[in-house]
Amino acid sequence: MRLVRSFGLVGGGLVLLLVGLAFLPLPPPFFGMVLIAFALPMLASGSKRARRLIQFARWKIAQRNGFLEKALYQAPRWIGVYLRKTDPGPVTRRRRQKDRHQRLLT
Repeated sequence: MRLVRSFGLVGGGLVLLLVGLAFLPLPPPFFGMVLIAFALPMLASGSKRARRLIQFARWKIAQRNGFLEKALYQAPRWIGVYLRKTDPGPVTRRRRQKDRHQRLLT
């Protein structure tokens, strides 16, 4: 049952993400952004790899992360719960530890 749920979440998330990306260049781009906003939590809850990929993307786009954090407080609770799991803090911590280890070796 858990596997079926995971496949459903990942499949539905991918479909919503692709449809949302297709709607972005059309005149009302807000509709595409809404679909993407629903797709990301579905992907994050269905797959650990997707959650880590979203986490890494949030780390790479740190200047927009502040906007996302503000939007989390206004989003429905189920979206906020899954997007908080993609907080880029652990990626930053891992990078810092790796850099510290490299400095100690040299």
